[in-house]
Amino acid sequence: MTIKLIATDIDGTFLNDQHEYAIDRFNELLQEMRRRQIHFAIASGNHYGHLVDIFAARSHINTFMAENGALIMDQQTIVAETRLPQQTMQQLLRILHDDPLLQPDSIRLSGQQASYMNRTDPDVNDVELRYFISNLQLVDDIGQVTDHIYKVNVAWKHEDIKAKADYLNAKFPGAFHATASGFGSIDVIPAGINKGVGLQQLEDYWQLTPDEVAAFGDNYNDLEMLRRAKYGYAMLNAEPAVQQQASFVTRLDNNHFGVLDTIENLLK
Repeated sequence: MTIKLIATDIDGTFLNDQHEYAIDRFNELLQEMRRRQIHFAIASGNHYGHLVDIFAARSHINTFMAENGALIMDQQTIVAETRLPQQTMQQLLRILHDDPLLQPDSIRLSGQQASYMNRTDPDVNDVELRYFISNLQLVDDIGQVTDHIYKVNVAWKHEDIKAKADYLNAKFPGAFHATASGFGSIDVIPAGINKGVGLQQLEDYWQLTPDEVAAFGDNYNDLEMLRRAKYGYAMLNAEPAVQQQASFVTRLDNNHFGVLDTIENLLK
């Protein structure tokens, strides 16, 4: 077994339910991975700025696959980026508002400069949501935002999220990719983009093959990444459908740092 890249989702995967990880333990593993010339990447649906904020004062991580692969950064260099076309975003916002089968509780945009929500959005003061959003800007109408948008995050509090994603994908075939991302929301990202594509772009960047990659995830937006990596691990706490489609399942869940446990075993 020769692994040259390890990529992991964070929420529900690398972090426990309190958004924490075993810092000293991980930093020792990170040092050992560097010694063996193994790349380490965070692969998340979250905004790049939020990911940097999580690790900046704790662990020296260079590589981030943000926005489910729509923005990939390595040592502050853009490896790849794909934006949602303005026309596509406008069509999406219209149907979210008009279609009685949609009409979400909350909508936010994730852009190059900031994240955006309407001032009237009922979730603007939600503490859990504020954790996930760095540099939030409240605007009168998100439809008028001119920033480069990588992702639209759409939330329903009491609905079947996967069904909403499937409905949107069927309604706009090939226009974008909607995927359930956990915490009662879906991510709508550019067509042809997902964490599996992001993983392939990192492989190309470092001249690696899928046989040299291990990946970890817990939700539907991790599936493409888990399928691509030869060593694709669903978390013990992952959605059952995700576990069924992954090659491996971790021995421990996210609250017992199953990613770190598995990395330790892989390095052995």
